[in-house]
Amino acid sequence: MKHVCLLWRTPLAAAVALCAVFLVDRNTGWLTRTRTASNSATHSQPDVTAVLLNWVRLANVAQIVSNLCGASLDGVIKEIVVWNNNFNRPLMDEDFNFTCSKLRIHNSPENLYFQARFIACADASTPYCFIQVFVFFTVGLTSCLTSGEDDDYFVKPEIIRSMRARIDTHDIFHLPPDEVLSGHVLSIDSPSTNITFGFSWLGYGALILRSNAESFLSLLKRIGASEEETKMADNYYSILSNSIPELWTGHPIPLFGGGAFTVGEEGVARNRKHIAAATSYLDRIVTNDFTDAGSVEWPYVSLPLSPPGPRIERSPCFKRSCVLESTILFLPDQFATGTYRTAADLFSREAQLSTALTEQFTSNYVNHPLFRAVDADPSTYFCSFQNAADGDTLIFDLLDSVQHLNWTGVEWLWILNSDMAPVLKASTFSFSSDKRTWVGSAKSVLCATDSSLDGPPSSIVECRVPIEGTSLGNARYFRLQLGRAFALPWRVYETWLHGKEPGLDGEL
Repeated sequence: MKHVCLLWRTPLAAAVALCAVFLVDRNTGWLTRTRTASNSATHSQPDVTAVLLNWVRLANVAQIVSNLCGASLDGVIKEIVVWNNNFNRPLMDEDFNFTCSKLRIHNSPENLYFQARFIACADASTPYCFIQVFVFFTVGLTSCLTSGEDDDYFVKPEIIRSMRARIDTHDIFHLPPDEVLSGHVLSIDSPSTNITFGFSWLGYGALILRSNAESFLSLLKRIGASEEETKMADNYYSILSNSIPELWTGHPIPLFGGGAFTVGEEGVARNRKHIAAATSYLDRIVTNDFTDAGSVEWPYVSLPLSPPGPRIERSPCFKRSCVLESTILFLPDQFATGTYRTAADLFSREAQLSTALTEQFTSNYVNHPLFRAVDADPSTYFCSFQNAADGDTLIFDLLDSVQHLNWTGVEWLWILNSDMAPVLKASTFSFSSDKRTWVGSAKSVLCATDSSLDGPPSSIVECRVPIEGTSLGNARYFRLQLGRAFALPWRVYETWLHGKEPGLDGEL
């Protein structure tokens, strides 16, 4: 496994290079044909409080505040709380070189570490909180780590709007692909023992329910968590919920800086110590192993569990508000086995699953995740590790209805290798307003060589799928379902929806 561990360090360098996406658009022939249509994923009444922690990297915090305070998030972000844990260096509005009416600064009299973000969210006036900044950044699987580092991250407004449009009854965690895979590894799924959870950090960019922050703090008090454990709340949050978190594979962009909290073996050991403590608490909660538990209902913890649904991969679009999700099998078969029955088995399961992650699999998962199909860069691509299978499903969520977007027609466009065209032609296409009732669309897949893209002229094609139906105006979700297996993996450079407007064409 030594080579696999080293491989997990490569995404950091790749992420730095991808920051250039903000500055330079490659393959301009394709991009000049793309126009962002209006999208009402934003809300007229903002109902999200952004919570940022500050310690020593004020420049990063200021950059993130400027992003959150921009006009593009006026319909989403109501207030921005900067919780300053550095009591030796109080902050004032003058420390930010711009004016932001949404900004609220709280100078804490002591360093409450990560507990602070949950206190700030619980005290918010909005039903949702966007959590960002000062993340435990761990490169790769925790069993492989010899070092770690902290970084702040930049999340594009389009992604935040998508998260707000999709949040319902549970939190959403936006993570880079290596951390999503780490979350799959650090999970236990044993409904028969009422234990089903996955681990995730919040600081890459998470949208959570304010009520969850409030009940989580109540739970920490109820179980008698120590002061140190409470301060390290990030290690406990996703585990103690006892539910599989909704993870979005995306590309939060690292800002970097000094003053890291999780450094070297000491930092990794501290994280694992508190993750282990969280699993121990969950086992005790499930078995009611508290002297004063009685028949009291536990706050925050999901008990009993609802039947687990199919594992779905989700990715937000990078340059516009939309979401792509898929049931394509992304993980090795070993991930589906439920041989562990207690939360404390987490690290044993991690060790077992790590052996299933070959260097080839890990490299593909990290470098070619689903996100690459909606990153507005046709030089990158999504590639499944397994071959395309009968029943594979892709769903594109516009986050609004066709009628609201003022579209009179819809085409689903794909940029892919020419050998993928038969896969599209063997698929059925449908649309829905609620993702429950689907209306079939007449199948017509038209593919042509796209000379504006890199690569041999005959190897990359653009395929168009007209979507038709009498109730198309109410449609928000668009679905592809593959009708038979193929002896090749999915390989998609880009996919998007093209909307026809009265007298004008628009694309999303």
